[in-house]
Amino acid sequence: MRYIISVFLILSWLIMTDSANAETTIIKLPVYKSAGQLWLDKDGNLQGFRLKVLEELNNVLKKDSIEFRYRITEWGNISIKRCIKEILDGNYDAYFGLIYSKKREKRGLIYSKVEIYSIPTVVWMNKKNMFKYSGLESLRGKKIGIVLGYPYLHDIKNSGFIVRRPDNDETNMKMLADGMIDVAIDNVIRTGTVIAKMRLSDKITYADKPFSVSDFYIAYNKNVPMQIINKADAALKKLHESGAIKKILDDNILILRQK
Repeated sequence: MRYIISVFLILSWLIMTDSANAETTIIKLPVYKSAGQLWLDKDGNLQGFRLKVLEELNNVLKKDSIEFRYRITEWGNISIKRCIKEILDGNYDAYFGLIYSKKREKRGLIYSKVEIYSIPTVVWMNKKNMFKYSGLESLRGKKIGIVLGYPYLHDIKNSGFIVRRPDNDETNMKMLADGMIDVAIDNVIRTGTVIAKMRLSDKITYADKPFSVSDFYIAYNKNVPMQIINKADAALKKLHESGAIKKILDDNILILRQK
């Protein structure tokens, strides 16, 4: 009789466990390569500190049976344009780490109220030609390199600024190292990762004063229930208050300036 009861209890526990797992809400995310933040390695495994932040978020949301999960497809990394389209079409549920855009919001994206993290966009310069950056006026007359397609150039789109538009980060940094441009503008993580990879840390640094600060949010499609969005916001707030996200950033952001 005891054996039958034990078997019954085990079976009941397994059924309850399967039921709990089945009730977990999975928020599907596309994979978009963002240097220093998220990428697929040569073996097809996700890397980057954005993944570590996501893991911390999922740990907090476990009690609510919510899980954000990257969906890796045969295409691997997909373009940001395609990511947005796939989310709006309902093939994915959200984008983890998107800068707010009113245009994208009008298209139907719903942004989290709490940012995931913030990253400074900085003015990079050649150590041989350093100057004090104190705002836009200090860039006037200088040749500025900004990778084609990067969105934060509106302040310098006028005749008073000389802008070069290389196709990628590597070309931008080579131009800066070779003196073909005077400065480059980009966030500290993306370009910092490229500089480290190209071994240019001894030639390139960045100004103390940031050009701007970019906040990264979760952007959902309209099919994601508001209660899930609210719970994710509450979890992000908790991670900020505990210092967990700051620690991940402190441990992973590449600070290239040599003291």
